[in-house]
Amino acid sequence: MHAFTHTRIHAARTAELAADAAAERLAREAADAAAPASAALRERLGEALVAAGTRLMRPGHPHARVQRHAV
Repeated sequence: MHAFTHTRIHAARTAELAADAAAERLAREAADAAAPASAALRERLGEALVAAGTRLMRPGHPHARVQRHAV
């Protein structure tokens, strides 16, 4: 009886380790597949931020400026 219980525990633990290893492998493969997409997205985001910063640094429209009148 003891040997049977030990075998069941060992089989359950082996199945658990195999499932964990498979999940890690799938997660790693998914991350590797998404890497090029995330790099392209990061590059587009960077370009958008640079463009927005460039627009903010340009002088405003002349009519949009606050003009002070001499009193």
